[in-house]
Amino acid sequence: MMRGHKIYIVTFLAAGALIALLLADQPERAPTPPGPRVVNRTPAARRSILGTAFSPANFPASSEADIAQFFDLAAEMGSQVTLITAWKDRTPIDALRQIEARTHEKGMRFVLYLDPIALDSSRTHPAIPPGVAGTSFRDASVRSAYTADALALVALRPDVLGLGTEINLLAENPPEFDAYVSLLAETVRAIRDRSPGQAVTVSFQWDFMLIQKKFDPLLRTIASGNIDVYSFTTYPSAVGDPASLPAEYYSSIRQLLPTQRVGLSEVGWPASDAASESVQAAYWSRMRDLSAGLKAEFVTLALLHDVAVFTGDLEPLNHVGVRYRDGRPKKAWDIVRILDLGAASSASRR
Repeated sequence: MMRGHKIYIVTFLAAGALIALLLADQPERAPTPPGPRVVNRTPAARRSILGTAFSPANFPASSEADIAQFFDLAAEMGSQVTLITAWKDRTPIDALRQIEARTHEKGMRFVLYLDPIALDSSRTHPAIPPGVAGTSFRDASVRSAYTADALALVALRPDVLGLGTEINLLAENPPEFDAYVSLLAETVRAIRDRSPGQAVTVSFQWDFMLIQKKFDPLLRTIASGNIDVYSFTTYPSAVGDPASLPAEYYSSIRQLLPTQRVGLSEVGWPASDAASESVQAAYWSRMRDLSAGLKAEFVTLALLHDVAVFTGDLEPLNHVGVRYRDGRPKKAWDIVRILDLGAASSASRR
């Protein structure tokens, strides 16, 4: 992997790892009863394919007011909230259930990832919860534990369930990637036996794929037939200027996936001051043209608000929100809140 691009290919799993602490003082909701989910979809959510990762102001020390405002802003902007939780942290189901309930109460889709891949600058090995014997996706104990935990999340009835993020980076470690692909197949079969209508996704790091021209992990996953939605993360600020991105930057995904369901699951461009705010705004101003031929099911902001999570080389990732950590809007906020990328179709809203 090219060292100069490593900060642009890391997903926001750290946020998921802190959800339990964030919601520790929130009132506990009753367990979801068995049977079909009944959702009161309010008219509050904008019918747009835009969405955002769960990222309230002042994270990870957000107040109840911060959390409530996050859902209001997310619904003003779009129709989806995404939460990426690291498998190794085993975020409590009750915390996830609260986010799911508040998302659906606003009339938005809930996308939930259970990511078993380590969060570091290489992303080439598993991250396994304490107490699970084994160190590899090849170990039977690891495989059975992951499938069991994925099945537990099916009970939350997410609109889309993710089983890995940026999995093409794991392919830099071929034995683990091969084992992960077979684990993915086993887990998807178990999910379909339990809940036949559950949509499943994994994500791929698009910028890395283009830079390295390594498309085989995606092609292998397509051939496996296990995935319902193909998602892509993108942090293209290494180019320095949004105007330098070719017009087909995202639409070219359709050369690999001509008919399949696709989405952009993490989209970010850092901005930490007035000058970089203008560059970030220019990027989002181009998003409609960059994705015009993609026919995406969703386009998800990596962060709505900035965070204080990453350090060292990863520090710029704290600033890809379109609002500052204290809640102040950046220039890009006025662009994304009215950005017209198309309405969420009835097929993409359970």
